[in-house]
Amino acid sequence: MPSSDLFLDPLPFLDGERAFLLYEAVKHRLPHASHPAKADRYSGLLDVADQVDVFVFDAFGVLNVGTDPIPGANTCVAALRDLGKKLFVLTNAASFNREQTFDKFNGLGFDFAHEELITSRHAAEINLAEFGGNHHWGVAATSDFSPNDLTVSSVSLGDKKSDYDEVTAFLFLSAQNWNADRQLMLEQSLKEKPRPVVVANPDIVAPRGTEFSIEPGYFGHRLEQMHDVPVNFHGKPFPSVYDVVEQRLEGQGIDPARICMVGDTLHTDVRGGAARGWKTALVTDHGLFKGLDPDHYINISGIRPDWMVPAI
Repeated sequence: MPSSDLFLDPLPFLDGERAFLLYEAVKHRLPHASHPAKADRYSGLLDVADQVDVFVFDAFGVLNVGTDPIPGANTCVAALRDLGKKLFVLTNAASFNREQTFDKFNGLGFDFAHEELITSRHAAEINLAEFGGNHHWGVAATSDFSPNDLTVSSVSLGDKKSDYDEVTAFLFLSAQNWNADRQLMLEQSLKEKPRPVVVANPDIVAPRGTEFSIEPGYFGHRLEQMHDVPVNFHGKPFPSVYDVVEQRLEGQGIDPARICMVGDTLHTDVRGGAARGWKTALVTDHGLFKGLDPDHYINISGIRPDWMVPAI
């Protein structure tokens, strides 16, 4: 199947294997990275803690699945703190603002401080200023989104075609309320009048228990694959979120090779971390590769982590 055909459906049903094929189809647009010749297997992150000063966790598939923490994740985080490791969460979940993100992880039983939580939404909001202050943004967001949540002029996109035609730029924060009709309205509006598009979550899917949700990355990549619409992506594996992490470590003398990106996907977590010169650890028993053979997909993609663990 040609790679563009993988994005034909404006709202597909995706499992882990099909999500992998979609990531492969857009791999040429992702940051370049070098990978080790082999991945070493360990029982958990404590086995490699002596080689790492900073652990950067993905959320979905690593710390939690849906609204439930992964068993043992809290214990591992606490043990790494006891060893004096610096910890961050780097999540592509852009639905929540800063306080909502903090409340989410607190509700899951984690003790992350505000400055340890870095979202793709934060990186995207920094970038919006670079487009100038005169834009009126159409935002794909959750039902409780308020234009006051952003520092730019905005309106939440729904079923009114006039909203799509009147805004001067588009921002994807969430696909929770997005549907095929809205995607097609967006595409038609962009065809009639090209405008900037910013996607604050490049994930194509997210694990939700036994199912996967479609995430904003799918719709952004569809715009590029099917319609040649340039999209500004923020979130793993794209650079801006890693810039934020390294800025928060600035002046502490941390060697990038002693930072470890921990995630459940090859194309976002592993590729993105490796592109920064960080170590990478792939979680295999939760998230994208649950029930699949990760070695099969590593061999196909050529994206190989330094370490593989069933859970953190």
